[in-house]
Order: sequence, then structure tokens, then C-alpha cells
Amino acid sequence: MKLSNEEVALHDKMAEKLPELIEEYFQRPEITSVGVSLKTVNDSLTKTLSYTFGVKNKLPLSEVSQAIPLTIFGCPTDVIELEVDPEPLSYEVTEVTTRNEKTDPLIGGISISANGTLRQNGKKMAGSGTLGVMVKKGPDEHPYMLTCAHVLAGVGTELDSDVCQQSKWRTALNYCHNCATLKDYYYENVLVPRGDFKTINVWLDGAIARKGKDRNATIGKVFGAEEIISGFAQIDAFLIGAEVRKSGITSDITTGNVTSITTSLRLTDFNGDQVIANNLVMIQGNSGLFSRPGDSGSAIFTTGDNPQLVGILGGATLSGSPTYASAADAILSKWQDLSF
Repeated sequence: MKLSNEEVALHDKMAEKLPELIEEYFQRPEITSVGVSLKTVNDSLTKTLSYTFGVKNKLPLSEVSQAIPLTIFGCPTDVIELEVDPEPLSYEVTEVTTRNEKTDPLIGGISISANGTLRQNGKKMAGSGTLGVMVKKGPDEHPYMLTCAHVLAGVGTELDSDVCQQSKWRTALNYCHNCATLKDYYYENVLVPRGDFKTINVWLDGAIARKGKDRNATIGKVFGAEEIISGFAQIDAFLIGAEVRKSGITSDITTGNVTSITTSLRLTDFNGDQVIANNLVMIQGNSGLFSRPGDSGSAIFTTGDNPQLVGILGGATLSGSPTYASAADAILSKWQDLSF
């Protein structure tokens, strides 16, 4: 489903108009997202690019008082039902399985948590997320965890806080194995150089944590997947339509397709205030489902030979698909010395 050179050129031309649409349509409270995306027909992806608008509840056209035009700037539009799941972590107390028990060597796709409750969205949070993937960082001899910020950080979180793997919330005594320390995180729009768009705002929900001395790690390995992630993907319109995969603690291994690299989405910051997260990568699951709460932090990577990291899973929607992710170039904009 890869785009042709002509379709990529059209995508980039459409994306130039997005700031106007974002300013206009986010004035409407029912609009949850705006972006250039592959159009869906009967819940199936097509190769047609459209200005795609997310809404909390998609109503029959006869019941809509202010319908989205069929075309904007001469391009087709699409309206999808999209509401972000407000509970991004996994809270279920489940039987310990291989995926969420203490693991050595550390690899992507296993359960992690902060050592202590986090304050997010105006309330205390105490749940598990997913370790995305283990990476190298510059000359440091210790590998680093790469995951999303909201798994390990919240209001008042201090650097060098303990990271638990196995997630302490999945142990009988809430015991922290102290396998890593939080070294840096971002939960905000950051400036990223991207192709002809020059420098743009891209949402980064990302965190890195340095492995402790008593644990081992396998760089690029993801639980349950044969592929070994070997690098960072280039984020441009040629990525749209690409098949990608993730391995998360809740929904296991799932496969889908990239539908957008330009979607702006309503989210809330750690204080519970609304923010517009820009230029997110969106993924549509092959079976409708791509992620569930608890999969936050999972590495999303291309399939086939030489898998590349597309981004870090930020969260699920209430339907389970689409899923949004922070792009690889946003990660590298803040941690240029990460590698596999």
C-alpha cells in the first residue's frame, strides 16, 4: 500500500494546509483530531489521501448540524470515530506470565512501571506499561530503556527515580526490582527538522532509563518477535501504508499499517489540562485492534528485513484502533546519540 512519488507530493502539499485546518476545526469541541491520512471505507483502508477528522461519536449525516465538507482545498475528507482512552496504563491484577515477570536479559515488550504512584490527569496513577526496546546511548556502557514518558513520569517526577521491571504493580508485595533509573523524559511538542517542512512541532511522549548494573539487556530485541530492530525509520510520507508491528503487555503482538504522520490530537498533559499534540504517527490495526491500555511505551517497527523503529506507542483509542505514536525523529531530536 506504499504511496507513489505523485501521491507523496500530494500528501506534502495537503499537509502545508493543516495549520489552517487545525486552527479552524479545533474550535469545535466535538473534533478530536485533524490530519492527512489514508481514507477508510467500511472500516477498511484505501490508498486515497484525505483530510481526516476524528470525532467522539460519528453520527448519521442527517443528525449532524455542522457537517465536514466533502472536499477541502479540492481534496476529499474523511470522518472517523476517534476518542483517546483516558486510562493508558494497565491496572488489572493478573496471573504472572512470561511477559510480565522479572526478565533477564531486559528486552522490549515486557512490563515496567515507576517505583511509586504518578500524578497524571489530575489524579494518582499506579499501573503498568510496556518497555519499548533496549538501545545504546553514546559511549555509555550501560544500555537504556526507551519507552513513553507517561509510563514512568508524572507531575513532580524527579530524574534518577527507580524504574521497576518486573512492574512492581504485578508483584505480590509491590516490590521494586530497581532495574533502571529514569534519566530523561518529554511529554510535550518539540521542534523537529522534517524534510521540506523544515522545522515543525512534533509531540514527544518519550522517556529513557539507564539499566542497572545487576541486569543484562539485548539491544533491539522485542518479546515474541523474530525481528531485531536495527535502526530508526525515516519519517516521511513514503512511510504511509507501511506494515508495522508492536509487542505490548496487554494485546501481545499486533500488526497494522501507518495511516498518517501528520495527525494532531487532543490530549491532556500531566496536570490534566488540554493540549494539542502535533504530527503524531497513526496506525490502523489489521484486525481493527492494534493496542489496549498497558501497551503504552511499546516499540512500533517496520516488518520484513532490517526492521526500523517508527515510533513509541503513546496510547490507544477507545475502539483499540487507530493507535497514536511519537515519531522516531522526535525521539532523535532530543536524544541524538541513541542507536541499536
